[in-house]
Amino acid sequence: MLRIVCRGLAMGAALLGAATASAQLAGQIGDQITGGVPIIGANVGAALPISDFRKSADPGGAIAPFIGWQIGDLGGFTITPLLEAQYAGLTEGGSQGDGTPGVVSTGGGARAALNDEHAEVFFGMGGGYYWGTGGAIEDADGGGFNFNGGVNYEFWRGTALGVFARYDQASFAPYPGSTSDDTKFLTTGLSVRHRFLPPPPVPPAPLVAAAPAPPPPMKKKIILRGVNFDFDKSKVRPDAVPILDEAAKTLVGEADVKVAVNGYTDGIGTAAYNQALSERRAGAVKGYLETHGVAASRMTATGFGKTNPVATNETAEGRAQNRRVELLVN
Repeated sequence: MLRIVCRGLAMGAALLGAATASAQLAGQIGDQITGGVPIIGANVGAALPISDFRKSADPGGAIAPFIGWQIGDLGGFTITPLLEAQYAGLTEGGSQGDGTPGVVSTGGGARAALNDEHAEVFFGMGGGYYWGTGGAIEDADGGGFNFNGGVNYEFWRGTALGVFARYDQASFAPYPGSTSDDTKFLTTGLSVRHRFLPPPPVPPAPLVAAAPAPPPPMKKKIILRGVNFDFDKSKVRPDAVPILDEAAKTLVGEADVKVAVNGYTDGIGTAAYNQALSERRAGAVKGYLETHGVAASRMTATGFGKTNPVATNETAEGRAQNRRVELLVN
């Protein structure tokens, strides 16, 4: 009987742990979706018939506008569901040519991308409905699919230019009597894409240290308000630079003061992972202050993981406040 009870308790603990991990993952995915941004763009370039389609068409031009919703930025990885349309206008050619052929399509798909600060490499696929608009394929129609990929670079905030390549296959013959049941073509050229990013955060007013009355030792806790970090990141954000510059200036003027650099995380993730992340955040701030004149021997960098939150971890705003670094002056 005791053995059965112990087994039941162990199973219950395992189920509870799995439920907690699932809830944390669901919350993390939900944050990524609600934190996504809309995008618009278009691909413009050349259309190239391939396979049996070359017997009734020669190269022409193509344009493909699209809209979508970019989701997530976990380790530089994003997913973008898309709605798109395309017109490929080819020229008459080949032994089966009969007028100027064209292919129109509408549909949807998804694009996966690896991103750094300004560039992205993307791969995608989609499907939809295709219509022939002239030549040997006039009035032909059917379903189809595409594969695509390319590289974009943001020359302006949110706006990127790049190159792309795309393969399309429509389920209708490229001309009457063809041995192929599919019309296949490639498009390649230039891509433009714009992300509707939220306005950048307004940097808080720099911390101005009050001139101490002589001879007061600097024995107060300096909280770097506004020095927060993006989710799962330890890189110092641009909005923290003026605050850290002011703190470095203050500490350089107080050469006998030693500082504890304390890093924290929000409540998402395991304790071990958050401990390491908090240590990297503390180390990033310590390194910044060191490069701005504060001796390394005066500072200790310590991570406290997800302990000592300053706000609730139940909301995105609260978690953003908990992703922080504080300075404690000894």
